[in-house]
Order: sequence, then structure tokens, then C-alpha cells
Amino acid sequence: MERFESIDLGEYRGDSYFLVGYVEPDPDGYDDYDPSEDAENYGWSLVQKPESPLDDNDEIVGMDTRHGQPHLDKEFLPPGSDEEKKVWLDDGYSFQRMRDYLLQNWQKFADLHIHYNE
Repeated sequence: MERFESIDLGEYRGDSYFLVGYVEPDPDGYDDYDPSEDAENYGWSLVQKPESPLDDNDEIVGMDTRHGQPHLDKEFLPPGSDEEKKVWLDDGYSFQRMRDYLLQNWQKFADLHIHYNE
């Protein structure tokens, strides 16, 4: 999947966060690329920026259309958790709806990440 859009969410509880929207296929070569129309798969991820530029970003939650149906992946859950990591969603989750959902709920997911992992 190719990065399509990024939204800086700023600082929350001492860490920096952003949303990344991604699509498949690559949007290069399209005049007016609309992920909901032109993408075979699309999605968004809530990401915590690392403290050091040498460290990797930490994905907290992702929503995408891979695996044949929209779903939410609870990446914040620790290994061995009893909770189901993947939540299947209805087909009405467009690229914009996924973005809006994560924009409205990102702090809740950041809090869950902190609770389970820090």
C-alpha cells in the first residue's frame, strides 16, 4: 500500500501522534485520485511517533479494506491478549469515513495503547 495522506494530530499525554492514509494501487499517474473510487484497497492508521529518529513509528490501530472486507485492527493489544484483535466492519466504510472515525476516536485508542503497553 502507498501513503496517500498524513494528518499531524499533535501531542497527547507526552507523545506525538499522526494519522496515515494509504491506498492500493499507487495513486501516481492519476489526475484526480479518489480512494473510495480508484483504490482496490485503502485504509488509515493511527501512529505514535518515536522519541528518537532512529526508532520506528508505533502503529496503534488501523482500519482498511484488505482481506475482502473493511475491518479495524487493534494493534495496541499486547501479544497473548484474550481480546479479538480484528473487528469486522460493514461495507459502508469509505476512505473518508475511516478517517473521520479515527479523528473522532484517536485519543481513546492512544489511551488504550498506553494502558496495555506502557
